[in-house]
Amino acid sequence: MKSWICCLCAMCVLVGTLHATAQVRPPRRKHRILVDPSAKKQNTVKADIGESLKDIAKRATQHVQSPKMDVVFVVDGNKRMLASIAVLEKKLIDMLAVIEAKTMDYRFALVGFQSMHGEPHYTFRQWTFDYLGIENALQEIRSEFDNRIQPGYGLDAVVKSLNTLEFREGVTTQLVMISNSRMRTSWTGPDAKRKISEQIVNLCRQNSVQLNFIGTSEKIQAELTDQTGGKWYPIDSNQQRMDGQRIRSGDIVADKALLRVDGLFKRIAENLVSHKPDKVDIVFVFDYSASMETKTDAACDGLDQMVAVFREAGLDYRLGIIRFWASVGGGESTIVVTKPPLEPEQVKAMFRLPKTGDEHLLDAIMDGVPKLRTSPERDLVLIIVTDESTSKRTEKEYTAGKAIAVCRGARARVYVIGGVTPVRTGSFGDSFQRQVAQLTRGEHYIMPGSIIADERR
Repeated sequence: MKSWICCLCAMCVLVGTLHATAQVRPPRRKHRILVDPSAKKQNTVKADIGESLKDIAKRATQHVQSPKMDVVFVVDGNKRMLASIAVLEKKLIDMLAVIEAKTMDYRFALVGFQSMHGEPHYTFRQWTFDYLGIENALQEIRSEFDNRIQPGYGLDAVVKSLNTLEFREGVTTQLVMISNSRMRTSWTGPDAKRKISEQIVNLCRQNSVQLNFIGTSEKIQAELTDQTGGKWYPIDSNQQRMDGQRIRSGDIVADKALLRVDGLFKRIAENLVSHKPDKVDIVFVFDYSASMETKTDAACDGLDQMVAVFREAGLDYRLGIIRFWASVGGGESTIVVTKPPLEPEQVKAMFRLPKTGDEHLLDAIMDGVPKLRTSPERDLVLIIVTDESTSKRTEKEYTAGKAIAVCRGARARVYVIGGVTPVRTGSFGDSFQRQVAQLTRGEHYIMPGSIIADERR
C-alpha cells in the first residue's frame, strides 16, 4: 500500500512537470510565417489608363493662361496592345470631361506605330476637334492586329510626330506615348538612344510639348518625362513602382524624382510644416551655373506653391538665398549671401537672373552658411537646389564631412533637390547631398533633368 502511494505521488509530480513545460514551451508549428498584408500592397502598382488620362488633363489645365489645349496620342499598335487600346478608346471621355469642365478650346491628334516584317509603319490622324474621330482611328489600329505586327520604334514615332504635326503658338501640347514595350530606335551607331533622346527634348522645347508616358518603368522614359515637364504612368501592374520616384537602369533601382521641380518644392514645404517649427528662416542654396537656366521657371512656380503651403499652415517664415557659381573649368567660386527677410518675388527675381559658368557646392556651404548668423529664436532650413553632383576641388581642403559639420553647427535642417553621380560609382545619388539631408533630418530628391558633374574638378 505504501509503495502504491509513492508511485502515485511520483506520477502526479511527472504530470505536473509535463503540464508546466507545456505552458512554457508550446508545440512547434511547421514554418508558420506571419505576412504583413500592407507589404504586398506597398509593392503593387495601381495602373489605370483612365485615371492617368484625367491626371494629364488636370495638370495641363491647372495653371494655363491660354484657354487652349492640344493632345497628341502616340500609340503602339503591336499585337500585345489590343486590350490597352480598347481601354484607351473607352476612357478618352474621362479626359474630355476634365478639359470641357475648363471650357477650353482643344484639339486631338493620333499617331499609331508598329513594325511589319521589320519595317516601321505609321498611321496619322491629323488635328481634329472631334474626339470620336480619335476613337475611330484607334478602332482601325485594333482591326489591323495579326501575328505579323510587332512592337515598333517608339522613339522614332515621337520624333516623327514632333516633325510632322503643326503646333499652335502659345499652346503647351501634351504628347501621350502609350506602349507596353521598351522604347526602341532604328537609329544606328554609338549612343543612338542618347542622340535621339536629345533631339526629342530639343523638339519638345521648341514646340512647347510636354512628353508623358503610359508605359513601362525604364530609364529613358523617366528621363524624357523629367526633361520635358511631363509625367510617367504605369500601363499595367507589372511595372516597377516609381513613386518617390524609382527607375531601373540595368540591375540598379534608383530613386529618381519624376515629379516636376515645382512638385518637389511643394513636397518639401509639406514636410517642413509637418515638423511644426515655431519661427523659421528658409534659405535657398541656389546653383547659378548655366545648366540651371532651363529649371528656373519651374523653381519659381515651386516657390509659389511652397509659400501657399506655408501661409495655409500659418507658418512664421522668412526667405533668404545663397547664390553660387564659378568660372568654367574650375575657377574661383563666387558666393553671394542675401539674408532674410526677402519677399517671394525678390527670391524669384534672383532665381531668374542670368546664369554663368560652373559651380562648387561645398564652397557655398563652407563660405556662405556661417554668414547667415541666424538668431537663436529662429530655426534655420537650407534648401539646396542644383542639377549637378557635388564637384571635388583639390585646391581647397573642403570636404563633405566638413560641410556637413558646418550645417549641423548652424542647427540647420537641410533639404536637397540635387544631382546624380556617374554610373560607374554604382549609385545615382550624390553621397554628400544624401548624407547632409539624412544627418540633419531633411529630405533628399534628385532634380528632374539633372546632369552628371565631372568629379575631377
